[in-house]
Amino acid sequence: MNRETERTPGGGLSRRAFLVQTGAAAALLKGGLRVPLAFAQEPVPGKELLVVRSERPLNLETPLRELTSWLTPTDRFFVRNNYDAPALDATQWTLQVEGEVDRPLTLRLDDLKKLEPVTQVVTLECAGNGRGFHTPKASGIQWERGAVGTARWGGVRLADILRMAGVRPAGRHVALDGADKPPSPAAPDFIRSVPIWKALEPHTMVAFEMNGQPLPPLHGFPARVVVPGWIGSASVKWITHIRVIRDEFDGPFMKRSYRAPRAEDEKETYSLQSLEVKSVILQPADGQQVPAGSVTVAGWAWAGEGELAGVDVSTDGGQSWKPARLVGEAHRYAWRGWEYAWEAKAGQHTVMARATDSYGRIQPPQPKWNPLGYRWNVIHAVRVTVG
Repeated sequence: MNRETERTPGGGLSRRAFLVQTGAAAALLKGGLRVPLAFAQEPVPGKELLVVRSERPLNLETPLRELTSWLTPTDRFFVRNNYDAPALDATQWTLQVEGEVDRPLTLRLDDLKKLEPVTQVVTLECAGNGRGFHTPKASGIQWERGAVGTARWGGVRLADILRMAGVRPAGRHVALDGADKPPSPAAPDFIRSVPIWKALEPHTMVAFEMNGQPLPPLHGFPARVVVPGWIGSASVKWITHIRVIRDEFDGPFMKRSYRAPRAEDEKETYSLQSLEVKSVILQPADGQQVPAGSVTVAGWAWAGEGELAGVDVSTDGGQSWKPARLVGEAHRYAWRGWEYAWEAKAGQHTVMARATDSYGRIQPPQPKWNPLGYRWNVIHAVRVTVG
């Protein structure tokens, strides 16, 4: 943030600063979007460039034009909340580890910081990213392409915490519960679980830093889980309880939400895990006019649990495809830059990009509709006028 944040003596946010940063005080954003007059003087600090998809809970989308850097600046990183962000004091926060373990643990932030530190670059994406393009309309927040971002996360391996607790052979799943509370007693707690193999995978972590700074409240302060390659809901924010269990957690955010029909039988659904393979075009922008001659087509691509194998580009609406060049740093669970040198001729063109991963998955030309609007990874196309 550009201005000093108000904090309590214990290190937590003051009530006013909490309201502002969590979005309980609504925002005035670019583009003329307005909010109730009671909050009109309180923008969300550092999130002015983001699009408000819902005010409560606060959900903010990053316009594609703002995703120009490999590491997404924290002030431009999308926000996905199922419930209101809690106000937490780092000095009072604890992490409980229990269930199918030999040694239940109560850990404070200082305890975590005594473990071997881990820093890694990971792309997070909401499972519903792209939902707004589904026809007919799918249920849920109408994200377009910007519910995705890449950050450098600092913290410790979840596996190291679980080894301290001593996972029993019966523990095959890990349930993750944060401090965000349902709006009413009738609403279910937001709890997601991951299989033990993913919890023990060395990239899965409990993070307390984002882009070299302590986690902001909207992104999980003081600590969150980061489950690389998986849908964003697996990376539970404001983590307070880790419970090792025998089976996949039997709760509505596993059994009803974040599920999609199986390809072989649409009557059956499964709990979403890996992100889809996907690419986006950053330049030229949709509707842009460019001069004839050498034009660089560029963007990002990522692949969830698969590894990015390549990106192909078409400048004739999909009639022919040519390979793009992968550029920049390559990290196992982070998006990768790509570029294609196009000798553009005068006229109207449809420029398209499609990514392929190590599993042989490739972005499809047509969407696969589902009631909750998940797994949108249709080939990205932009219209460009040359000359």
